[in-house]
Amino acid sequence: MKQFIFFLMLSIFFIGCKNEKVEEAKDVLVLVDFDSNFKQSQVIPQDATFELITNLEDNFLKVNSGFTAAKPGVVIKESKNKPWDLSGYKTVKADVTNKSDEAIQVEMFIGDDPDGLVKWYCSDYIDLNPGETKTVAVNLSWTEDWAFSPQIEVNGMRGVPGKLKTDIKKINQVSFNSRYAKNITHYTVDNVRAEGKLEIKTSKHFFPFIDKFGQYIHKNWEGKMHSNEDLVESANKELAQLNQSIGPENIGKYGGYTKGPKLKATGFFRTEKVDNKWWIVDPEGYIFWTAGLNCVASDAVYTGVSDRENYFIELPSRESDFGQFYSKGTFTSHGFYVDKLPYDAYNFYQSNLFRKYGDDWLASFRDVAHKRIKDWGMNTIGFMSDFGATKQHRTPYVGSIWIKNTPKINGSEGFWGKFHDVFDPAFRTAVKNSVESQKEGANDPWCIGYFVDNELSWGLPGSLAVGTLKSPASQPAKIEFLKILKNKYQKIEALNAVWKTKYNSWNDLLKSTTAPNQTNPKEDLVAFYEEIADTYFRIINEELKKVAPNQNYLGCRFAWANNDIVLSTAGKYLDIMSFNKYEYSLENFKLPTGVDKPVMIGEFHFGALDKGSFHIGIKKAKDQAERGQMYQDYIQGALRHPNIVGAHWFQYIDEPNTGRFDGENYNVGFVDIADNPFEELIKKVKETTYSMYDYRLNNPSK
Repeated sequence: MKQFIFFLMLSIFFIGCKNEKVEEAKDVLVLVDFDSNFKQSQVIPQDATFELITNLEDNFLKVNSGFTAAKPGVVIKESKNKPWDLSGYKTVKADVTNKSDEAIQVEMFIGDDPDGLVKWYCSDYIDLNPGETKTVAVNLSWTEDWAFSPQIEVNGMRGVPGKLKTDIKKINQVSFNSRYAKNITHYTVDNVRAEGKLEIKTSKHFFPFIDKFGQYIHKNWEGKMHSNEDLVESANKELAQLNQSIGPENIGKYGGYTKGPKLKATGFFRTEKVDNKWWIVDPEGYIFWTAGLNCVASDAVYTGVSDRENYFIELPSRESDFGQFYSKGTFTSHGFYVDKLPYDAYNFYQSNLFRKYGDDWLASFRDVAHKRIKDWGMNTIGFMSDFGATKQHRTPYVGSIWIKNTPKINGSEGFWGKFHDVFDPAFRTAVKNSVESQKEGANDPWCIGYFVDNELSWGLPGSLAVGTLKSPASQPAKIEFLKILKNKYQKIEALNAVWKTKYNSWNDLLKSTTAPNQTNPKEDLVAFYEEIADTYFRIINEELKKVAPNQNYLGCRFAWANNDIVLSTAGKYLDIMSFNKYEYSLENFKLPTGVDKPVMIGEFHFGALDKGSFHIGIKKAKDQAERGQMYQDYIQGALRHPNIVGAHWFQYIDEPNTGRFDGENYNVGFVDIADNPFEELIKKVKETTYSMYDYRLNNPSK
């Protein structure tokens, strides 16, 4: 009888599984499965090779990616050479297996939108250990589960409620690349499909969609403010708690750990390696691991209102008490306002502080920021923050210097602009003037050091040398490059023989703005690229140390795929190397061979859509609680790393729902636009930071 029941239940189980699979298939559109109707001509390799692996159970594509291109991998086109129509589908997914002997990252891009920013948002990646299989997924709508029909026009915002990320009726390709590869990598791709039903909603009555507090109108959530009274009540409740908080135990005046080893006290922050782990050492000689927040500044979150007045249910009169929170936007690098400078802007965050604290709102903001950072177990005010707060000497901080008004390499390219021409004498002058004019914190014991510049586009090895050759004859960097080449080759014929070029003279090369094929002159291009990097870091180090000899040079906050050449060069001049690492994990972070320097993470974050925001930021969480768990996982990974001496979250305040100067509207704050902390996030942050010193001391480095 028991056997009969067992087989009956087993039969029901398999029938159920079969029915479930059939039901699921109705919601799945197979784009590429490599089993049928697949042609190898659909695959276009980029610094890669591929092969179709066939067996009785399944066919799949194996990709062998190189590491010399920006995105080595494969592009897969539709078999009939016409776009896929993904209307009604929520997500594109693919199954990927790591066939390498080391951990890798594989990134998937959906479509080939001509706007590089849009294409980036139509992508995601997965971390894969050797032999591991995971599914990479990209949502097609900013609001994940639903979209508007018809689509609405909303400007100046990267994430928009109900908006599709790209034209999903015309997806012409799916591509896969090995992310940040430094060696040849191997992985397989299978079962590329669109799945999940996208709910369609009407866009009627959408405008206006922002209330007087800067919040989304068409959604409610726990913690949303509905009145001025709500704001005041939340402020009083939080202040009562903060005034009772003493923060973590065993913390010294400057945030160092008094139960840890006592080292030499110099009166300033410095670095030292102890038991094979790098530490910052605070002015009193206690070990210090910097847990910080960027943009602790009330003026960091204004939003444009010009040409978008209908987005807001209520914009105050300029003659009212709230008129003080209008300003003029005078800068943008991308987006809606790039050709509309100056534009009218409004700061909802500051107006909410005014509602909470009255005329003394700015002093209250600074006081509460210090109290929060202490209560949250953190110890550093980070990049681009309020000098009024840092001058109070209650929390250690970092300085921020932007090298302004420099000559640029005309033929160079970059997301934030062209690269400095470090060989122009005006570069050193600009560095000197920039340091002198932004030296807030120089010789202040509370100032850890200075970030100088941010997320420069170093590109692939040799790229800045290529940009130099594409520049006009008057470019100082080009003149310097030719000086080096003349010294090496003596005659242009000798250079032509190596480069496989046909320049008639050195002057012909000087005047040419067409870059040669990079393969043959690679050695010279990389050598000059290294010379650019060396000159850049050396000059800044020299000028910074003249003004602030007691502060650490924290570098330029490397981002994206920085190569070993520039990192090794930077290591000669930086006290602490800084990286903006928007990753899910730091487990596989490595410095180049031979480089052993302390490292600070300048930026990272995770965002979610559960509290009225429209954009998750760069790394996605499903809700505020998962943001907290991701924070803990990230920080504990950093604490286990022997080189990492701190990590700073970007940023203290949520970005405005209607976008900052360049359209970013990320849920990346520890507090929302109404200045209320995300409690689920903060709970996990405190659980992490209150024990971070013991965790780092007691956990072996990987």
